[in-house]
Amino acid sequence: MSDGHAFYLGIFIALFVLLMVFGVYIQSVFGAQGENRLPTPPDYQYYYKTIGVKLNEIKPEVCFFEPEDKVVNKRFWKENWFGIGTDALNEWKYNLQQETGVIEGWTWDYKMFLIPEHAGKSTKDLLFRECNIFIVYETLSETGIIGQAASEYKNSFHGYTFITVWTQTTTGGSTTIYLGESFNESKVIKNPGEVVDISKDNIGKILQHEFGHALGLEHQYRTLNGPVSNSIMVGNLDIKKENLNRFVTDNDIQAVILMYGEDGFGGWNNPIRERYIIIP
Repeated sequence: MSDGHAFYLGIFIALFVLLMVFGVYIQSVFGAQGENRLPTPPDYQYYYKTIGVKLNEIKPEVCFFEPEDKVVNKRFWKENWFGIGTDALNEWKYNLQQETGVIEGWTWDYKMFLIPEHAGKSTKDLLFRECNIFIVYETLSETGIIGQAASEYKNSFHGYTFITVWTQTTTGGSTTIYLGESFNESKVIKNPGEVVDISKDNIGKILQHEFGHALGLEHQYRTLNGPVSNSIMVGNLDIKKENLNRFVTDNDIQAVILMYGEDGFGGWNNPIRERYIIIP
């Protein structure tokens, strides 16, 4: 073997070893791995589904909109939902920054639009061209859901996610079935129950969960090997409770870092290719 061949072979081996070490380092630090199929049998505790899109701006802008409904508006200001909302989202921010040691890569700005500024306008208005996440508050959902994040990255000048937080729900509902002599004579009467306000703390939890969707996560799921999770990305939230045990967990943070890379929004920003994120 010539000296030239030996030199290039040495470089190849060194690069191979470096990549192997780097890969082991990434997996050991972040503890998450992407898969397009769930391994069976599951020897892991948790996994996430991804939604296929994620934030594509270096420093995203999160836009809050003052509620137009008078009842919701009164609570918005009295209970300081803007402060509660930013605190909830900052939990994502600070945990990502602390885990990676990267500050600028994991940051976003907040902006609030008052009613005279946004009333009658759509998301396509030039006034909102810098908004990557829209946050609105509504009263009672007709479908019974309490939060929703709808992403639009195909037909707009810039990609964005539209988050809706519903601030009321019903309790004590029931369904009564009256059986007649025929099918046409039978009827179902639904009693929606009492309409109650969702607490301000749970409104913050709902927003925190929906923001996880905006980052690219669907929900966290556990296998038979995993204990009950405290992750804010679990797909249900009992709004009758305070939910102090639901928060942004280390696993949530590891999943987000796997999608973006440790440099955050301004670094390695490939499309989400993996359908699942596995937590050993």
